[in-house]
Amino acid sequence: MPQGIDDFTIILPKLTDMAACELKVYEQLDRLWRMVERYKMTSPITIRIVDNKARSVRVLRANRNQGGAWQLADESAVVAPPLGGEVEFPLTVIAQDAKGNILKMRLQLETAKVDLLQRKNASAT
Repeated sequence: MPQGIDDFTIILPKLTDMAACELKVYEQLDRLWRMVERYKMTSPITIRIVDNKARSVRVLRANRNQGGAWQLADESAVVAPPLGGEVEFPLTVIAQDAKGNILKMRLQLETAKVDLLQRKNASAT
């Protein structure tokens, strides 16, 4: 499972086409779902993925079933056309619940994690 640098960063172990991947990729973002639980976000949740130029990559709707699991539906085709491979990392995950509460998280590649840690260490010295 992806690990993060802080609570609001999700690290992807490999390059994934977040606009065209299967929904199970989003279901496996454990850190996102833990944060949704931590902040007691209310179903349904709209999840927007935008790239570092604020272009929409994908839009999902998450509904909680009676068993407590989240079920995802893709709403991207309704909202915006695909970008055609022009997605630039890091991505931003913006989750908004039924009450209007917003959770923002950063989604980046594992190779960027090394760069970020090196910059943090350099600024600490």
